[in-house]
Amino acid sequence: MSMSFNQYMRDSIQPMRDDLTSIGFQELMTPEEVEATLPTAKGTALVVVNSVCGCAAGQCRPGVAQALQNEIAPE
Repeated sequence: MSMSFNQYMRDSIQPMRDDLTSIGFQELMTPEEVEATLPTAKGTALVVVNSVCGCAAGQCRPGVAQALQNEIAPE
């Protein structure tokens, strides 16, 4: 079975993307999506730049998940 590098990378990082979308984050993949979404957002926003590094896995994604459990959280 042959798999392209791009497909392999998409499949490899999907669980890391799912970590954030499963707790309510909206995934913005292009500059156009960001420009269309942020100016019309109401209230506050928490922006997370996801990564495949160990720091993101051990600190960032668990940290933002915990932060969203607080009484005061972004809208």
